[in-house]
Amino acid sequence: MRRAGERRHAVALQRITGRTASGDGYVDAWSTYDTVWASVVPQAASAVERRAGETQQVPVTHVVEIDYHPSLRLKDRVLFGTRPLYIRGWQNEDERNVTLVLSCEERAA
Repeated sequence: MRRAGERRHAVALQRITGRTASGDGYVDAWSTYDTVWASVVPQAASAVERRAGETQQVPVTHVVEIDYHPSLRLKDRVLFGTRPLYIRGWQNEDERNVTLVLSCEERAA
């Protein structure tokens, strides 16, 4: 059971709605499809730089907990204020479709 005040951050769930060519790459256009209450917890530096054998794993800089959202995709992102957090994976807590725990990466601009 969740305690009052645990999810105190309003975050936007966003999805890519278009791409524009720019120089050597492209620029994504993002649109908000929902705003939800979340718990946003930064991860310690030691957790960010994990290694498995000789391969560095995708860094997880934040863990975001939200209510289950059936339309969420791995290509989506969480907008925390003005900071985009890119979803790298998630856990459907106890496989009950009640709570999602998102592993996210904040990238340097």
